[in-house]
Amino acid sequence: MSAIVLDTNVLVAGLVSRRGAAASLVDALFRDELRVAYTSATLCEYADVLDRPEFVDTILPSDRMGVIVKLRTSGMLVDPAAVPSADWPDADDLPFVAATLATGRKILVTLNRRDFAPAVALGVRVLSPSEARRELLP
Repeated sequence: MSAIVLDTNVLVAGLVSRRGAAASLVDALFRDELRVAYTSATLCEYADVLDRPEFVDTILPSDRMGVIVKLRTSGMLVDPAAVPSADWPDADDLPFVAATLATGRKILVTLNRRDFAPAVALGVRVLSPSEARRELLP
């Protein structure tokens, strides 16, 4: 199974609301139907965001810890690829582009497609959670 990259906002959305496409992707991750690639930087980003005070009451501690453990045990740790200079809308997203470029499929799933527009020119397929669910899940 080839790995894809999930933007933090997809992971958060899937844990906050247990319905919808993002939740389906998170569930698929836990059922080993979806393999997620990550780098040290993206894993830190996931952990930092999930640990924010605004998620204390909306995401169970077991879910926050569980997703990090699941990624570490069955995700695919990749060495980040070099990301060419471009007019990136948000430089904080570059670790996710670097992770995606290091995968064979080069698929990044996000709720913020505009932030990753320059990645398309690098061969990255930027999908919404709904598109990813239709295309990637059984």
